[in-house]
Amino acid sequence: MSRSSNRVGPGRRPGKSEVDSAGVRERQVFRARFGLVIAVALGWLWASGPVLASPSVPDGAYGEVVFEGRDRADPKVELRLLADVSEARAGEPFRAGVLIDLDRGWHVYWRNSGESGIPTRLEWQIPDAELGPVEWPAPEVFGESDGIVTTYGYQGQVLLANEVVLDPAAYAPGDTAELRLEVELLACLVQCIPGRATLQRTLPVGERSQLAGRGTLSFFERYADLLPQPPETLGIELEALYSQSAVRPGDRFRAALAVVGRDRLGRRDAAAAFVPDRTEGIELEITGSRPHPFSETGLLITLAGAAGDRDPGRHQRLRGVLALLGTGLRPDWVEVDLPLPRARAGAEVSAYPAPWFEPVAPAGMGIGLGQAVLFALLGGLILNLMPCVLPVLAIKVFSLTELAQQGRRELLANGFAYTSGILATMGLLAVSVAGLRAAGISVGWGFQFQEPLFIVAISAVFVVFALNLFGVFEITIDATRLSQVGASGSARRQSFFEGLLAVIVATPCSAPFLGAAVGLAFASPPPVVVAVFLAIGVGLASPYLLITAVPAWARLIPRPGPWMLQLRRVLGFALLGTVVWLLWILGQSTGVMGVTILLAFLVAVALATFVYAGLQSARRPGLAWISVLVLGALSIGALLRFPFEVAPAQAGIEEPARAFGRNFDRAAIRQELEQGRAVFVYFTADWCLTCKVNEYVVLNDARVRGEIERLDVVTFKADWTRRDERIRAELARFGRAGVPVYLVYSPEDPEHPALLSELLTVDTVLEALRAAAPPRAG
Repeated sequence: MSRSSNRVGPGRRPGKSEVDSAGVRERQVFRARFGLVIAVALGWLWASGPVLASPSVPDGAYGEVVFEGRDRADPKVELRLLADVSEARAGEPFRAGVLIDLDRGWHVYWRNSGESGIPTRLEWQIPDAELGPVEWPAPEVFGESDGIVTTYGYQGQVLLANEVVLDPAAYAPGDTAELRLEVELLACLVQCIPGRATLQRTLPVGERSQLAGRGTLSFFERYADLLPQPPETLGIELEALYSQSAVRPGDRFRAALAVVGRDRLGRRDAAAAFVPDRTEGIELEITGSRPHPFSETGLLITLAGAAGDRDPGRHQRLRGVLALLGTGLRPDWVEVDLPLPRARAGAEVSAYPAPWFEPVAPAGMGIGLGQAVLFALLGGLILNLMPCVLPVLAIKVFSLTELAQQGRRELLANGFAYTSGILATMGLLAVSVAGLRAAGISVGWGFQFQEPLFIVAISAVFVVFALNLFGVFEITIDATRLSQVGASGSARRQSFFEGLLAVIVATPCSAPFLGAAVGLAFASPPPVVVAVFLAIGVGLASPYLLITAVPAWARLIPRPGPWMLQLRRVLGFALLGTVVWLLWILGQSTGVMGVTILLAFLVAVALATFVYAGLQSARRPGLAWISVLVLGALSIGALLRFPFEVAPAQAGIEEPARAFGRNFDRAAIRQELEQGRAVFVYFTADWCLTCKVNEYVVLNDARVRGEIERLDVVTFKADWTRRDERIRAELARFGRAGVPVYLVYSPEDPEHPALLSELLTVDTVLEALRAAAPPRAG
């Protein structure tokens, strides 16, 4: 691809005005980039819950917790007594509380400290006042003693507040109210410090309430947003299910917290998402989660319980807080308060055995963020070997050859430009995913290929790119701009664009490690989505970046010569081959009419490109662009008049000639398993090249087909070519957000299917089928 058609004459030096202009532009670019970095950093800090600067308070309203005998100038915990009013009115509620500031890494405990620690305790003394309960923000889950002990609490900063109402009969305007608070806590890092402090301050009473300063109010507002909400406020239904009608002293039982209205947890797993309150005489263990058996927009948190030997003499409550995936950067916290029926020792109770009391452990969902990022890096690296990305990689090799004589600095600059294009596009995809989820639309990896208009747009881009490689037109830049930004500007912009193309063609492919990482990302809050997507981008860009950065590798690049013109044309045909693949994808879902419309549109795109090339060679760039815009507008307008309808074969009419397996149906799968047959389910899409390679090379192999028939294995095909919420939800059950996925169910353990690798082999499939199928008589 040509880098420039205009050159600065030899020996010409840019004038002073040009140099000044270039300097101004460099400063503008620096300021814009610096501003972007600051904005991103501030946004990330806000999303992760920053520690706000603590307001000043009277001396008596301040306290500290330090190690005994250590420097008192280095307190580990600071306490401040705050009120959200500077003047209270008797009879009107206001809030008062303690702001707890902790050193980095230190934490204090929630009302249920968990398996260790001591709950934080507040004791108010306000004469003639009515106090509401402590407002506990949603806690964090800590794994202490190397993860052996689970505790619940807060780190960094937290505000624990109560609602206060002064008695109008005891307070009149002009009086003062004495607020006194005793705080008892345990602060821990590796060692723990018990702390106790008494805080007090006076509050004027007036004819009307006066709000406190903005700095103080911001704490009350921030932590009010973290208070758990009643489920009905969020449009959610909660129900407690138990494996027996009542729990007697000494019983061991199973339970499930049923959620209807949300189908995703707001934290990485059930143990982090559900924080139970302490229930006297009951020990609860969160064992996992699973889809709701009767609702497609629901889930179950599964629990194992053990009752102590003491009879409480009354029914109890199952209380706690639950994090569910919301529409913002933070999860929605739901207050859980459900009945827990109890019975006397020896009483008769009914057993309610059901499979939904057992957790389904989705593969990939048990990994943490660090492991997910590592998997994303490895998966992005392996994507370079997938067939989707090969055409763009070939173009990058050609680009490297063109730049081989430019010097290491120029090679490295283009490597960073290519990486920037990949990361920018991955970031845009991550933001798109977060935005769609915020709008209530659930998507998965490669979701853009489920939209026909996206296939049309990217096909047009590839056709234009191919015509450029054929020499029909060139990407140019004038001498004035070259004098300001250097002759390499066009090459770097092209490298950035090639990074964009690499991401677009990579998303239909999957790779080892990638499924688990992407599955975690699509089930996590937006910051995790961004982190995982950027890690995939780093892995995808790393080979090219390393070649440009390591001088020894860069010397392996062949010297440019006449052979490059022939290679350039070959790469153009490679891109046209990609367009053929895109045409096939569109044809699978929209039929012959969809392919015909796309071909007509691509002919119009090619015509516009040829018109542009002719006017470009006649040195009439303005008229060239006007012609392109007019032809483009006419073509797009005509295209939008022909909606892409789903072809009959994709609307539920299966074509036996090319079908392998029955259409996906969870009820039918369950029925086959109940009848004692093994089941093989494969999730695929016509736009997924990895899927198609596996199907043609492995699943169509005579040995695999023969073994399926011999073992009487029932096969189901979950086709995700077009968006299907049932299939997306089923993928999410197993910690996946894209295809391919392969499941082998055994009738002996129907709740725990074997999850095969994204890259199949004949031996792997045969082994899984034989392990799942029940022994056959004879």
